[in-house]
Amino acid sequence: MTLHMRLITTSQKALLLTLLLFLLIPASAKRQQPYSSSRIFWDTANRKTLFDNALYARMIELQDGRLMAVTGAGGYIVMSISTDKGVSWSAQERKFSPPANYHYYDADLYQLKDGTIIVCYNIGPNEPYDNVRRYGVRINRSTDNGKTWSADTQIYTAGTDFHTGCWEPAILELPSGELHLYVSDESPFVDNYDQCIQLLRSYDKGKTWTKTPETISYRPGSRDGMPTPVLIGDTIIVTIEDNGWPGETTFVPVTLRSSLSDNWKGITIGPNSPYRTQVIDHNWCPKAYGGAPYMRILPWGETVLSRQAYHESNDYDVMNMYVYVGDENARGFKAMSQPFNDNYDSRISIEWNSISVIDTGIVCALGGVGAKGGTPHVEIVKGYPTRMFKAYRGTPTLDATIGATEYHFRNGSQIKMGNNSIGRLVYSDFCYDDDNLYFAIRVNDNTPYNTSSQLDAVRLLIDADNASDDTPVEGMYNIYFKTSGSYNFWKGENGKWVAHTDTTGTRYRLKVKSSYYIIEAAIPWRVLGKEKAPLGQRMAMAIEVTDRSTSTYKTETMPDAKKDQSWTWMEFRLDDNDASGIANYDNNNTDISFVGNRIILPDGLNAKSIKIYSVNGQLVYSLSDIAGQTGIINLKHGLYIVKCIMSNGRIVSKKIST
Repeated sequence: MTLHMRLITTSQKALLLTLLLFLLIPASAKRQQPYSSSRIFWDTANRKTLFDNALYARMIELQDGRLMAVTGAGGYIVMSISTDKGVSWSAQERKFSPPANYHYYDADLYQLKDGTIIVCYNIGPNEPYDNVRRYGVRINRSTDNGKTWSADTQIYTAGTDFHTGCWEPAILELPSGELHLYVSDESPFVDNYDQCIQLLRSYDKGKTWTKTPETISYRPGSRDGMPTPVLIGDTIIVTIEDNGWPGETTFVPVTLRSSLSDNWKGITIGPNSPYRTQVIDHNWCPKAYGGAPYMRILPWGETVLSRQAYHESNDYDVMNMYVYVGDENARGFKAMSQPFNDNYDSRISIEWNSISVIDTGIVCALGGVGAKGGTPHVEIVKGYPTRMFKAYRGTPTLDATIGATEYHFRNGSQIKMGNNSIGRLVYSDFCYDDDNLYFAIRVNDNTPYNTSSQLDAVRLLIDADNASDDTPVEGMYNIYFKTSGSYNFWKGENGKWVAHTDTTGTRYRLKVKSSYYIIEAAIPWRVLGKEKAPLGQRMAMAIEVTDRSTSTYKTETMPDAKKDQSWTWMEFRLDDNDASGIANYDNNNTDISFVGNRIILPDGLNAKSIKIYSVNGQLVYSLSDIAGQTGIINLKHGLYIVKCIMSNGRIVSKKIST
């Protein structure tokens, strides 16, 4: 028996050793496909009021580059225009006035391919109600870019009281030129409080509309509402709020879908239809309840969804605005962010919000602030969808002072944070040279804590080897900068963060003032496991900002970034192209123009060089000694920045769309 056991043990020794080693290695460590979706970073420093005495506002970018926004205010439809991409706005102007004993509300707008602008909105009777005055939908058309407008034209009529009214009209143009107008409608349900989505059609650019509405969605016993239509490929997608979804307690965003060939003909999407789906990915996003969804499409195909919810407040009377990024089919929405700071302490609700995509993909959030509590008004914040951040070549002075031009982005503002729970405006940026990676961050904080027991802090996470793992492994680094002036430095090892024992050469400078603090650091490439600056290599990074209050800590991370999982961090690269200045293009210059896929130069003016960059700064095309015009070849559909060095020495940068 003893000999037999000895023989078995000897023959299986190698297997037992292998199993032992396997048990000692963290079973969870696993390389993942890097996160590749965009995440939106909101520039809360430029939050401003767009409309007074209003809540429900909508905005578009016109074909001439101006921004046009509309809302209902005081019972009228008012409008404001921006000629500088939302930096400044004209005074709100009353455009359309209701007849006596009526009010206008819920305005939206749309520009057709031929340039016609249509504003649609609801009309409702003032109280007390009677059996004569009715709710309905009206439109106005402009064929001269908004200079003049048609008379108010009623295209749909609903019931005579609040519970048989109609709400929230929205327009979509199909490739054929057919127009759709979607509207939430209660008028078919005089004996209950149900609501459905109705469709009207126009075949003459909105001059006339079908008289009989078509019901495209209805969940009996519930209230389908607030439709937002978009067209993706050959699919019409309408986002609505649905308060009857099984297992949910109140409104959630869902989408309704129809192919262009079906075009809703004879189709009503009921409660069990496969064409009615929830689209928020709750593997990434917490459950949040509240309706008012609004969807738009980014220039490169991803989709953006906003909605109101009482996620943080846990109080239906205190809503805030949340924004998600979805895929090219308007599914899998994640990267949840909020353009406006937490409001559960102020109890000023932010409702009936919308988003607009302008320029090279900037997302404008329009929030109805003061729906409950405070004075009603509409505020606007710009957000920047981003897939990758870069470090540009440069050697800043390490003095905890961020010079206006010391980093590639003015005032070191490539990364914008501070929009979620902590409400602190945060700007951050990177530089690099042959020896170091440089990191700078400014946190606007009017209660900076920097005592030994109470500290604000910033965490910088770097995946220098593109490990893209789900636990800390070799090549991943974790640096925790504290407002005491000290820092902790860890590296990944076998699924854990362990102290980095050789950080020689790392330098850290700190400035703490009464309303902000600045951190500036130099991290040698050697400390990050590199012999030299890793040009051409994919890396990843993430930032966390921890804010100490008198009673607790709050930490903000980049959307969807998880501290121990570098595959969820932002892609990060070193830029070695001559891309200086592309972040400050001037699209109003007249030295060059773009027609179709050609760059046109004025007569007698040559270009020494023309370089074309993607919107994140990557060089994709280059040529030199150009006169007259040149074709742009081998460019995929999308947005680009063109940088021309003219023969007269002038440098011209413009954006183009192909």
